[in-house]
Amino acid sequence: MAFLSCEEMLAAARSQKITLAEAVLRSDLEESRLTEAHSRAAMRHLWQVMQATSQEYDPAQRSRSGLSGGDAAKVEQAWQQGRLLGDDYLAAVTAEALKTAECNACMKRIVAAPTAGSCGVLPAVLLPLVRAGQADEDAVCDALYVAAGFGQVIAARASKKRIKHLKANSGFFISALNVFYLPSLDSR
Repeated sequence: MAFLSCEEMLAAARSQKITLAEAVLRSDLEESRLTEAHSRAAMRHLWQVMQATSQEYDPAQRSRSGLSGGDAAKVEQAWQQGRLLGDDYLAAVTAEALKTAECNACMKRIVAAPTAGSCGVLPAVLLPLVRAGQADEDAVCDALYVAAGFGQVIAARASKKRIKHLKANSGFFISALNVFYLPSLDSR
């Protein structure tokens, strides 16, 4: 069963003497009926997509409207020239968040974690940590499970308040963590 509150999520971890990530994983396994190996493989795939989004960033690519694109490269350039306030980590986080958002706007990969509006947050925080050697893939996947747990709580609370209005929409779906790949519209 999905967690309805942060307190519930923490209580599950404490009562079973497991990490928060493990509590979320167990909840997911119970609800999805996936095997642990399949769930972990899916989470690793999500992480690989986030990494690929950063690695394949093209500063020349623009959204259809022309309003999005190239800003992450500007941030990286300003960072290299010493024109940004803050430290290296803050500059890296800012650039990574923009890379993901620009990739979304250009319809290359849609990263919604837990929503498209916050799309760059998880990759932005995690990629620089991994590159600095401060986290490995297992730690990242644990962080993604924890983020998914918070996404469950947000989704549960949002849907409880709005379920009456959304019942008519059979396509209603809130996911804790989704990453989709769409071919770029500019590659036609």
